[in-house]
Amino acid sequence: MPLPNPAPTLADHLHALTDHLADFRNTVDSPQRRNLLGALRAVEQEARARDVALADSAAANAAALARLPSAGQLAEAIGIREIVGAGPYEALDHRWAESVLNYYQTGNNRVAFPTHLGLGINPLRNLVADGEIRIALAGDLGADARLTPPAAICALIAGHNPHYTIHLGDVYYSGLPEEEADNFLKLWSPGSAASYTLNSNHEMYCGGRGYFQTLLGDGKFAAQQGLSYFALTNDHWLIVGLDTAYFAYYQSLLYEEGFLAEPDPGKEPRGLDQLNWLRGVLREHGHKRVILLTHHDGFDVNPATGKVSRKPLFQQVSTELSAVRDWWWYFGHVHAGIAYYRLFFGNNSSLSARCVGHGAVPYEPFPPHLERLGDGAIRIQWAETDYARNGGDPRRAPNGFMLLTLRGAELREEFYDELGRQRWSNF
Repeated sequence: MPLPNPAPTLADHLHALTDHLADFRNTVDSPQRRNLLGALRAVEQEARARDVALADSAAANAAALARLPSAGQLAEAIGIREIVGAGPYEALDHRWAESVLNYYQTGNNRVAFPTHLGLGINPLRNLVADGEIRIALAGDLGADARLTPPAAICALIAGHNPHYTIHLGDVYYSGLPEEEADNFLKLWSPGSAASYTLNSNHEMYCGGRGYFQTLLGDGKFAAQQGLSYFALTNDHWLIVGLDTAYFAYYQSLLYEEGFLAEPDPGKEPRGLDQLNWLRGVLREHGHKRVILLTHHDGFDVNPATGKVSRKPLFQQVSTELSAVRDWWWYFGHVHAGIAYYRLFFGNNSSLSARCVGHGAVPYEPFPPHLERLGDGAIRIQWAETDYARNGGDPRRAPNGFMLLTLRGAELREEFYDELGRQRWSNF
């Protein structure tokens, strides 16, 4: 009589995950991969020594990992650069490991990328035609009720009566359909004209099921027509929202580095549709002032060291917009509120970049001497240096959002925090 197969253990699952990550070579490799593999091997050994059973869900397995001695090492290797601690969404929150487990279990079993050609639609629409257009931007807002700022921010956004509300992506922890519904849709209010939401790395950890099916299938985002990219225009402005997450699968570990296309049709048959569409829109409307919206950042300044990290997306985006004279780039991904000094290119083009990724996740304020951060080209004009000061964790900076106001060819920018205080403005 044959012996029954032993029940799979958490260590077996981690071993398969480690092998997968070791074999799958992304275009953009980094020390993060090596650190993550080392941490996974450590928790695998501990799980095997304790004979930890494999649970049915990634959340339960992540909870089991949190009880192992090397759990902190694993959380640190995942690379969440936030407040140190094990509280909700802090750097050592064990549920960040859930994102990695979902990422592995999903693999490349992603929702098929919908394109304007495949659906036979036009992603370009006209902006509302009144004299003033208000656009509210928030990023990385999709967190559960353990955090109070997202609800306060959504209420404050509604109080400004925006024509458009746009989320720059990230619903935690893995963009699962139930997380999209409970952590984001219940809070988000559409603008009077329309509402849009961008794809993100966390929302791709479940293959995009929650984003493409739950969010884009909801009436709040009907204007998006089922696409993860869009454009709005009038006589003076072109606003373009792009999906930088979907095509990051083959580019970097955990979709961390954004990308706009997949040129290999064997990997993605519709991999160039978004990029080709962008080029066509810029040929027709690139003489206008351009606002670009993405989840991923093109560069980042480390608040501790002051060093600048330029990302592959920066080169890709700046090449595509090289003929645009004045453009603004709003992104999330990094949990902070930052306004950079205008960046000038040699072809008489200039970029004003803003990070609006501080919608929910607790983060530390920047040091007060911002002039010490950055390099000769990329410098910080403003970043949140204050503390929340409204109870709760005294270490964190206030979460917030951004309000854009278009009047003809003029643009007013305003950062607001969760208390409704204007933190920075530019016009």
